[in-house]
Amino acid sequence: MYQRVVAPLVTSALLVLLVYLVYTVSRPFLVAIGWGAILTVVTFPLYVRLRGWVGGRSGLAATLMVLGIVLLLVVPTLTLMGSLSRQAAEVYPKLEKLAYEGDVVHSAVEKLNAYQDHPVLGRAVSWIVPQLKAAAGDIRTTVPEVMKKVIGAITGMLTAALSNLVVFLFNLVLTLSALGIFYIRGEFLAAELALLLPLRRGRGTDLLNRVGVVTKAVVKGVGLTCIAQGALGGLGFWATGLPSPVLFGTVMAFGSLVPLVGTAVVWLPGAIYLIVTGQTAAGIGLILWGFVVVGNIDSVLRPLLIGGNLGMPMPLLIVGILGGLFSYGLTGLVLGPLVLTVLLFLLEEYHREMDALRDLPPPADPGPPPEAG
Repeated sequence: MYQRVVAPLVTSALLVLLVYLVYTVSRPFLVAIGWGAILTVVTFPLYVRLRGWVGGRSGLAATLMVLGIVLLLVVPTLTLMGSLSRQAAEVYPKLEKLAYEGDVVHSAVEKLNAYQDHPVLGRAVSWIVPQLKAAAGDIRTTVPEVMKKVIGAITGMLTAALSNLVVFLFNLVLTLSALGIFYIRGEFLAAELALLLPLRRGRGTDLLNRVGVVTKAVVKGVGLTCIAQGALGGLGFWATGLPSPVLFGTVMAFGSLVPLVGTAVVWLPGAIYLIVTGQTAAGIGLILWGFVVVGNIDSVLRPLLIGGNLGMPMPLLIVGILGGLFSYGLTGLVLGPLVLTVLLFLLEEYHREMDALRDLPPPADPGPPPEAG
């Protein structure tokens, strides 16, 4: 009784307790280590190539990779954070002034009144002008608050780390240290993890490979595409003289994840503002830039950067990204799709097992019992 029931229960309870204690101890560092793992997965092919160039010296190759990531990724990100903080502080009062003074609505009404007697457009203008005036009151109260929440949420995720410089630097050092360790020992750790997974032989490796493919797809195919759309949208704001191009470009980068609406939720109001304030050429130019370039660059970049089979439909990948972003912040951009990846893989394993059971031959008929002699 003890060996068959009590001992397995005690062992399982101790294992669960140890896992919980390890999680509790490592919880403050999991985000930093997780980002180190994500960067490792995405850049590991470059590390392998660099390791070959330096004669197989893993330590040297890992050091050079970490230094390169600091220069190409960390420094620009810190610069972006500072610029976002400044532009967010500048744009809030401008939005409030714009909404409460109602200059845009007043200018639009004046321009539309010129077409009141037009034989074709007159009836439409007669309907639009009262609606626009009625909406002006709502605009004055909702625009500042909505824009504050949207901009505050995005800039808050990017600048929260700077609120405590000591913690930020510690997490940065931990991420870079984990990155270097994963470069050197990553292949060994992945093989050990594949053996620990309670899956059939070889399927643990398949799961880790699937996770790696999805991680690269999120960071390269989706992340870099969003950055490109945000950068191009911000460039359009800068070229047309609209304020805070870095801030609104960042908003467009996140907005590009939203299906159907995408970046137009930012650049289209900007273009309308330019048109109703008399800058018609700039407004039309921004609309063309938004539709032709910003809105379509993802259809060119995303297939080139992702490539291959994701093992997950693109709409489901976007759902995982958005759900993870709203649930876990920036880490959720990758964590959400990975959760869905593991779930889909386990469902595939379940169906494999069920199909294998169905294909088993039925048990042989034992025949009639022998007659008693």
